[in-house]
Amino acid sequence: MAASKKEQFMEEWTRTHEHGVLPGAMLMKYGPENYIGATICVRGTLYFKGAYTLEVREAIAMCFDRYEEIARNHLTWLWREEPPEGPEKYAYAKAPPMRAMLKKMDADDSVSFAYIGGKEAHEASPWTFFVSGLREWQAKLGWKGLDCLQFSVPKELVQAHPTLFQSLFVEFARLVKAEHGHGGYALNLSLTRTEPNESTEAFMASKMAGLDAGSAVLLAANYDAGIDDHIVNVGWLTAINNQMLEQIGGLPALRSELPANWYAKYDYGNGIVIQAGPEPEIAPVELDPKPAIYVLPAMTLRPLRVREIGSLHYGSNDGEPRLTGLAAKEWFTRFDVSDKDLMAYKTKLLSEPKLTKETTLPSHP
Repeated sequence: MAASKKEQFMEEWTRTHEHGVLPGAMLMKYGPENYIGATICVRGTLYFKGAYTLEVREAIAMCFDRYEEIARNHLTWLWREEPPEGPEKYAYAKAPPMRAMLKKMDADDSVSFAYIGGKEAHEASPWTFFVSGLREWQAKLGWKGLDCLQFSVPKELVQAHPTLFQSLFVEFARLVKAEHGHGGYALNLSLTRTEPNESTEAFMASKMAGLDAGSAVLLAANYDAGIDDHIVNVGWLTAINNQMLEQIGGLPALRSELPANWYAKYDYGNGIVIQAGPEPEIAPVELDPKPAIYVLPAMTLRPLRVREIGSLHYGSNDGEPRLTGLAAKEWFTRFDVSDKDLMAYKTKLLSEPKLTKETTLPSHP
């Protein structure tokens, strides 16, 4: 079967960018620099509560157990923020098991673990497992916001195992009792040199509408935007909790708007995960910036989405692109269409790839 234009786009982009690897500070005035500043991946983000409790910490450890089964041979470093003991950085091979570290922490210690697969500790990698959460004293003082968990894998792994990522996403959502979340294509940036690589993310997001953007930690803390009960993004996978589901009319209404031939729905206990199409869409702006497979859930879930988020990046230093102000707003609304155009996108969906048994989990009806 001949490759589609979108597949050809991704093949060409990957070839010309050395398998999706981009140099550090690529668009900064003093760049580029000789390290991996950003790399393409498929990434999941889940927002949840209670990272300071023993129950949720065990759930986090169980998520990492599952991720480690797949990623063990690819992980190289562990970063921690304000650990109660031990260094902030470990070589992965020498790091204590996560569960052992968690057991030595009290409820007021920061749950902050970032496992990465870069050759150097400051380099971006498609292999990441990251979790960050509030401390008990912060929760008791009424701090708002949510905890977050992110994990990512190379896009080639998703292509070779077309249900693996969905399986991980749904399992992790169930374990941490996710409030909401999303998953799909993204650029992982250098963990310790994020700011000079944000412009790379902003530029690439302007070329590929299917890319996720922004820091999950900063978004999780942005309670002014309503992060506690509003979703941030709609992607290949989108998790909403049961309260959100009821807000849009329940599962019957969702099935009516998002037909089962294109959209799978997986129950994770605290809510459902919607899978949009058989594989993630990169949505190249030059070819198809508004694929119907993403437009329809974006419009269906519009009442659940955050209204104003402000900025996703730091401000520009020398005119390099950043997702701030209007650019951030345009990114959040990139899959929106007018109500009068919505029927045209429902028609357009008929020509987009359908789900198959090979690309959906068994729990999909």
